[in-house]
Order: sequence, then C-alpha cells, then structure tokens
Amino acid sequence: MIMLSKTIRLFLDSIGRQEEYEFYLDKFRADNSACFALLCPDLGTIEAGAEMLAFDLHFLQRLELLPAILLCGAEAPRMQSALAAESIFLFKSLADDSVLPFIQQARDAEKVPVLVAEKMELPEALLHLLPDVAKRVHLIRAAGGLRSASGKLLPYVYTHKENPLVLEPAEYDFPALGRKLLEERPGIHLSITSPINLLKEIFTVKGAGTLFRKGSEIQHFKGLEGVDRVRLVELLETSFGKKLKSEAFLDNVGDAYIEKNYRGAVLLERHPAGSYLSKFAVGQEARGEGIAVELWREVCREHDALFWRSSATNPFNSWYHNQADGHHAVGKWQIFWRGVSADTISAIIEYCCLRDEDFAS
Repeated sequence: MIMLSKTIRLFLDSIGRQEEYEFYLDKFRADNSACFALLCPDLGTIEAGAEMLAFDLHFLQRLELLPAILLCGAEAPRMQSALAAESIFLFKSLADDSVLPFIQQARDAEKVPVLVAEKMELPEALLHLLPDVAKRVHLIRAAGGLRSASGKLLPYVYTHKENPLVLEPAEYDFPALGRKLLEERPGIHLSITSPINLLKEIFTVKGAGTLFRKGSEIQHFKGLEGVDRVRLVELLETSFGKKLKSEAFLDNVGDAYIEKNYRGAVLLERHPAGSYLSKFAVGQEARGEGIAVELWREVCREHDALFWRSSATNPFNSWYHNQADGHHAVGKWQIFWRGVSADTISAIIEYCCLRDEDFAS
C-alpha cells in the first residue's frame, strides 16, 4: 500500500484515477535504474516554462521519484542558462563517464541532475545513457505530442509498422529517433508531450502525448487450436480483476485475436447476426500502449458485424460509444453493436441480456 499525504493524493486525483497512478508509482519505484526517467525538453519549453518544469520536478521528488534532465546540441548552453535560475537543478557535463556518481550526489543533495551534452546530438546522448540511467524517456516540446497532417493528436506512432495517419511536418524527425532507440535499446519507453501535460503523461494510462511503439504482432486463431489456454486465462483474470466461474465458455470461441506475448486478446463467438465479442482483455502493463487499438483494428478489418455488452460502470464505455453504430442500456449492461442489420437489434439485445456471466462476483 502506497502511503501518500492528503495533499499529494488530492493533486494526483486531479491528474488521473487512483488505481492508475498507484500502479505507475509501484512500477517506477521497483525499477533499478539510477533515475525513473530521462526528460529531454526543447529550448521553447525551457525558455517559456522553466518555472513550471521545476514545479513538476519538485512534485516528483516528493513522490521519491528522481528524474534526470538531458540537454543536447548547440542549444544546450542556452538551455542550461535558463534553468540555472531555478535552485532545484544541479549541472554536469556529459563529457566524462562519471554520470552515476553525479546522479547519486544530486539525490543526496535533493536536487534534480541535469546532464549537459553540448557536443552530442540527442540520439548519441540517449544511447550513451540508456538503460543504466533510465529506461523511460519523455521528450518535452512546447507543441506537445505529434499530430496528423489534419491536426489530430496522435496517441501512438509506430516505428516498425505503417501508421494509420500521415504525420505533421515537424522540426525534428522524431519517428526516426524512436526507430533507432527501440531497435538498439529494446524495452525502453519513449514518448513526447508538452510541459503542461508532463505529469498526466507519466501517471495515466491514456497519457497526454504521443507514445512511440514498434507495433504489436497480433495472431489470429480459428477457435482456440494452438492457443496457450493457461496464459489466456491468466490474461483474462488479471485484466478483469476477477476469477472465471468456469472455462467452458472458451469452447464457444470461433475466432481469437491474441497479441504474441499474451498482453491482450479479443475473443469472438459466432452468431446469426454477426460476431459476439465475448471478451476484450488487455493486461495492466500493456494499457496505454495502444494494444487495444491494434487488436480492435484487426478485428474490424475481418468482421463487418459485431455486437457486445459491457458493464454500465466500465470506464471503457466512452471508447465503445465511439466505435459502435448504436447502443442500448438494460439494467447493469450497456449493449453495443456495429454493422449489424436493424432487424436483428432486438434479438442481439435479448441475447446479451440472457447470457450468463463468466466471472465470479
């Protein structure tokens, strides 16, 4: 159990849901890197918002989370000068290899370490520091996350598979940076956000910026032949936070879409009106990484008619509303459909209402 003061908890409550920020606090504190994250702000962020950045870093310190700041390239001295007005920072050149002792020195002094790499560009400096200094990198730019050519904020950019939308012209080739880092330092977390949204990006599943991902390998099974049922059941129970009453319903699965490492799955059953979405599960570690969207995209590519039910209290329902052609509330259930014939809607509502629950209360 995480012990937080009332003031800190109230502030975190204003950022996101309790179960989300407690999950991330536990995850960050269990990491054995020197810092929980490397923050890489651009010049505009520092010159316009050094004070705001310092406030966020003070807050992270109160949570016993130490980030490090990385300043790179020809603009590094100018950024250092702007940050020097804030007493929270301790500076060191990245010209030698004594980075880890410096970070410990900053921790002991209750300061935030700032690594200045004037003679290095960002990719070289990050490869030098990852993963020993940190396994998470948050790029911070005044403009925030990346956007599509039409101006839509992109929650994910895939570095090793096709992106669904064309990217905006940017001042830096961020996808190329993401591709290089994810290839040469597998397992790192890389995102880009604005200074005003930094804490929301760090502590919420949805985030508030753009996450760089290689992209998932989604496997399609007819029935459950070839599926590791033990891993699938573990995924379902951890995702829903409940034990299954029985595994018998798995015998009715007609199609299964499962992320290669069992971090997410969609199970479909066949029905005269279309496919009934029996289960949509994403493991807690994978939430916020876009696996749900990748699974959904694969399912919709191959199934025109879908319907499903969801608990009326499911926080995912707002997303379901955006994917469905229609919905209907009955008791504890929200029933959704997509691509089904109008004359079958009454039948699928009845089917969903009469179907037994698969999880224990």
